[in-house]
Amino acid sequence: MFFQGQVFAKSFDVLVLPVDLMNKKQNYYGFEDVSEIVSDDVIAKFEASPYINSLNLYSLREKLAVNQSLNSKLNQALLKYKNSNYIDYDVFKELSKEFKFNSILLISSYAESDKNGVKRSVWDVFDLLNACKVDYPFYIVTNAVLLDNVNDIVMWSSSYSKLLLEKGNVVSIKNYIDADKYLENMRLYSQDVVSKDIVQNVILRFFPKTIRPVDNKLDLKESGDMLRFEKNIPVNPKSDRPDYDSESGGNEFYGEMILGI
Repeated sequence: MFFQGQVFAKSFDVLVLPVDLMNKKQNYYGFEDVSEIVSDDVIAKFEASPYINSLNLYSLREKLAVNQSLNSKLNQALLKYKNSNYIDYDVFKELSKEFKFNSILLISSYAESDKNGVKRSVWDVFDLLNACKVDYPFYIVTNAVLLDNVNDIVMWSSSYSKLLLEKGNVVSIKNYIDADKYLENMRLYSQDVVSKDIVQNVILRFFPKTIRPVDNKLDLKESGDMLRFEKNIPVNPKSDRPDYDSESGGNEFYGEMILGI
């Protein structure tokens, strides 16, 4: 009796929804938006656990394509949330009924600076910095909101901020290989930091007594409701080219402490 493992009578269904779901690769580089990268990682971690069932983004788009009315409503609802953080519960409730998911996890990600607070795509910022020198820093901000579409409430939310580029940082993207290094940087940030924290917290909302449900090797230091990370995510991606120089002298630089708030 004492050594019997925990048995969970049921799993929960959570539909992961990036705000850029409808804007697939609509940027200069043809890359996935960061919200989609994070969403893919969250879905993979959900499906690898016995706790949460989800739906991959390909299947989600495929099913929405045959329901143009809902597709159009959802597009408008995602734009509202992206631009103003407004949650259109009516549309998300309709989406939940259509896909038979009682919970929706909204994920958004953008880059902004302290100078004007304008929200931009991460890839638009890299394109801007590659074209001209900017003397102020940029941050990447990722938001996650878990909705209960039965009761129309927010079950949990969190925001993650990381220094994307320091003041006066030089971005040099001369070809696709250079650009791909920054894409890999975003993937590392998603896999090692953001998606792990999101999955951990969502599972704990449905299974409050579960301890470290995602990965026993996950290095978390808890402080109240805040999960704190110290991860080596490079600000300037490393290149395999022998002539590459990330800054002067080619020294590697590793990122700031990551805070999930």
